[in-house]
Amino acid sequence: MAALKFFNLLALASVAIVALSSAPVQVNALATDRSHAARHIHGHDVVAKRKRTDTTSGSNGRCKTRPTSSIPAPSPSAPPPAPTSVAPPAPTSAPPAPAPSSTPAPSPPSGDGKKWGLGWPNGDQTWLANFARPNVGYLYTWSPYLPTGIQELGLEGMPMLWGYDQVDDFQKLVVKGYANYVLGMNEPNEPSQSNMSPQDGVNLWMQYINPLQYEGYYLISPACTNDDAGLQWYQQFFSACQAAGCHVDAIAFHAYTTSAQAVIDYATQLHNTYNMDIWITEFADQNYSGTGGQATMDEVWAFAGTMISFVNNTPWIKAAFPFGVMGDLQGVNTDNALLGSNDYPTDLAYAYFG
Repeated sequence: MAALKFFNLLALASVAIVALSSAPVQVNALATDRSHAARHIHGHDVVAKRKRTDTTSGSNGRCKTRPTSSIPAPSPSAPPPAPTSVAPPAPTSAPPAPAPSSTPAPSPPSGDGKKWGLGWPNGDQTWLANFARPNVGYLYTWSPYLPTGIQELGLEGMPMLWGYDQVDDFQKLVVKGYANYVLGMNEPNEPSQSNMSPQDGVNLWMQYINPLQYEGYYLISPACTNDDAGLQWYQQFFSACQAAGCHVDAIAFHAYTTSAQAVIDYATQLHNTYNMDIWITEFADQNYSGTGGQATMDEVWAFAGTMISFVNNTPWIKAAFPFGVMGDLQGVNTDNALLGSNDYPTDLAYAYFG
């Protein structure tokens, strides 16, 4: 998909208005507290608090860590459930055509056709190799740091500029040859996360991320939450990018909901609005609405089946990262757990990762 740079402001504004008023996703402003803390890693446990809202009312998110790997052989794979076939909804409006970029987007590695990734807040653990499964092509740590030995495991490391407090480490580490992808800020629309205005996001992007396009990096946008606040942040960010000359190759977002269809709708809305590839860099079957309870294990499996079908069969979804490769899910429904007590993938993880 073509990179975004200097796209037509009027076209963007008109499409954004359509997206915020009549697009297929129906998300409401958040009604509950969304605060949760940054994480510090001890072994494979993460210490933090996590409060979110359901996608029908919103979501929120994530950790920042500083990892540092080794390796035994994985256990046999458990058979995944039969995936539910879900076709993405038809677009409700034509996407804007981005203006040609004076700097062609780099051609990133394909991940060998792998479309699943690890959110890995666990440091250089000896059991990382247990998760280097057939479908896994990518790994990030909510920080600029990447575990050692990931290239030998066939994983593409993706450093992130989480927010202001990681700038120094990001500048030191993320140089030519360190990786092929870079992730923008973590939930900048969230007061409890990187918490910045769209204009501040553009300023940070232009100073520290935009120049990496000339070092061969593929630039993935800041990841907002799948709610109205996220949509508005993206709209203002990309509008300001037109004036600043941002180069963005793809859009990331985070989703926590009990409806896989809500994730599909939100991804489709972003793709249709900005005409760009999509990376779902966090998601889980989680109810933060405060009512109705959590999904059952059967419902979590059905959610997973729908997501697997959607991701694997949608060309513009480049990768997805299910949440839960950690010992403590910090309030998220533990039926989403991907890390077993034996440091091997759970059955649900085998379904996603192969």
